[in-house]
Amino acid sequence: MSKREKLFIFFVLLVALCLRLLWIFHLDNNVDVWGDWWDEIASNLISGKGYMIDNPFNPGDTPYYSWRPPAFPIFLAGIYATFGHNFLYAKIGLALLSTLSVLIGYLVAKKLFNPFTGILTTIGMAIYPTFIFFTGYLAPETLTLFLILLTIFYLTGCIDHSNSIYTLLAGLSLGCAVMCRTTMALFFCFILIWFFLVVKNKQEIWKKFFIIVAGMLIVILPWVVRNYRIHRTIVFHSTDAGQALFINNNPESFRIEPSGTAFIYDSSEFLHISEVETTKIFKRRAKDFIINHPATYIKYVGKRFLNFWRPIPYRISGPGKAYSYLHQIISGIYTVPVFIFAILGLLYSIKNWRKLFILYALIIYYSGTYILVRAIIRYRMPIEPYLIMFAAYGISVLWQNNISKIRT
Repeated sequence: MSKREKLFIFFVLLVALCLRLLWIFHLDNNVDVWGDWWDEIASNLISGKGYMIDNPFNPGDTPYYSWRPPAFPIFLAGIYATFGHNFLYAKIGLALLSTLSVLIGYLVAKKLFNPFTGILTTIGMAIYPTFIFFTGYLAPETLTLFLILLTIFYLTGCIDHSNSIYTLLAGLSLGCAVMCRTTMALFFCFILIWFFLVVKNKQEIWKKFFIIVAGMLIVILPWVVRNYRIHRTIVFHSTDAGQALFINNNPESFRIEPSGTAFIYDSSEFLHISEVETTKIFKRRAKDFIINHPATYIKYVGKRFLNFWRPIPYRISGPGKAYSYLHQIISGIYTVPVFIFAILGLLYSIKNWRKLFILYALIIYYSGTYILVRAIIRYRMPIEPYLIMFAAYGISVLWQNNISKIRT
């Protein structure tokens, strides 16, 4: 990287951080409008109560100890332990993570595509409104995006380096991503396929794969062992998984509002029963609905596909208050062009499909998992850096073609 290029990237990163801080400082940082138990878990951790929340169905009943995946609450707890219970510092932490993601996005795009695509990617990620917006709220999307992007960065590094450190770091970061969003739990299968496509020394494939799996387990096993000691049963993910599945797979899901997150239950039936049994009940009801209403489930999957990929949010949702018409207009203005150029980039990049398979797999796997289970528009955010990369590549090809025509 030349000195001029380093200065340019530094300037872009400075702009990215300033935009995020300006957005954060204009918000009311004395309240957490997001809620969703993340702050409660982090607060209990630093106060010595442990990883727990008050019973979400019957307040005052037996506390829940595994209700959310641990990565984001631990991130918040680290900030709270250092700076005190302060929402502003937590958001600044998210702004720094988001800015670092801009740098990693540049490095990944430069590696998988070309330097010009890397430049366009870092500019796009720096000013992308969705990334800026979510630094202002205590939600796990910014951390999820960072951890997945970090995993891809290390994966691209371990292909060209015989040193196992890149491979181990890829496994560790993937394990952290799983602990942030359990959706990533099976992504290692696609990594193995990618290795077979791009690793020249076939004898190295299984070595790299086992190191990645080992790295994942180093991160994940402490959570599983801890849960077993508490619940006396294997809890790999979190005990909100059953409710998450039931929310989007029940008779009321799409009857009340279009995002498909409506559900009805009687909280008294969960009184004095364990959180493990509660999640089993919700899972069983969701599975029964899917099995007994396959046609409705297929319709739900279609609606979730549209919800996941829709360019504008519904006005019935939003952090603290519903999104406005202005939110919808701005979202459409920047999302639609990214989608269009990303499709062009995907078409132009087919010739390099082996190298880019890891990105294809990530986009399809991540979106497909949510679409089959539960999908709303903000869940798309962690894979949007790769849409920006493909869009940047599409723009770069068009630019180069136009320059060639002018010269001839």
